[in-house]
Amino acid sequence: MIKFFRAIRQNLLNEGKTAKYFKYAIGEIVLVVIGILIALSINNWNEKRKIIIKERSYIQSIYKDLKNDIKKINVCRTMLSNHYNIGIEVLKAIEQKDLQIMDSIKIATYLGWDLSEVLPVDRDENTWDGLKILGKETYLINDSLTSQLNKFYAHYDTQIVRFNQLPKKARQELRELTGNCHNSEGLEVIYKNGVDFYGASSPYTRHCILSIENSSKVVGIIVMSSIVHLRIYEKLINNAESVNSYLEANYSQELNLK
Repeated sequence: MIKFFRAIRQNLLNEGKTAKYFKYAIGEIVLVVIGILIALSINNWNEKRKIIIKERSYIQSIYKDLKNDIKKINVCRTMLSNHYNIGIEVLKAIEQKDLQIMDSIKIATYLGWDLSEVLPVDRDENTWDGLKILGKETYLINDSLTSQLNKFYAHYDTQIVRFNQLPKKARQELRELTGNCHNSEGLEVIYKNGVDFYGASSPYTRHCILSIENSSKVVGIIVMSSIVHLRIYEKLINNAESVNSYLEANYSQELNLK
């Protein structure tokens, strides 16, 4: 093609048609410029298309991550609700020990295991964490969504740290307190009276568990912690659902909701 245009220019010069030569040369330059502009436009279009495809993939992953976060928070909320319920039941039993409203094994299980069990909560690294590391959230996601996601995950991470630290000491202390019911003196009592002596109606077990010093205080701390975190997790779920509602309203095409 280049040789063809060069031949035309050479013929015009040979024939002495200088004016036509310059017009042709200018036209050729214009064609080249137009070709370059078209190529740049196609390249820009391809780049924008790649960004749109990436954005769609990121939006879908963020939406899925939030759904998983909601499920995980709900699991924690269920656990906290259970701790609250059995904590209240145990406190009533401690306060009304003479009424024997709970059998010994149930109290021992609640205090020695359920309420004292340390269950750390964590969060898996997700799409938004990766985008922040890459610095791509600033141009792939709009400002409003960026702000909402940053706010939600900052709050979520803060509560995870608090959840893992605040009740931990009380739970460990409760486990140590209940463990004292199985010291050498307690085991000797059980041995002398037979294994059946340690059971649902065992006066020894009931007396030992319900007479633990500070047990009411420690259980109260765990119950209060459960109440506080239940409210926080309810708010976290509402926030996550709010972000997802925003995604559904503003990125319905990317989420294939239409």
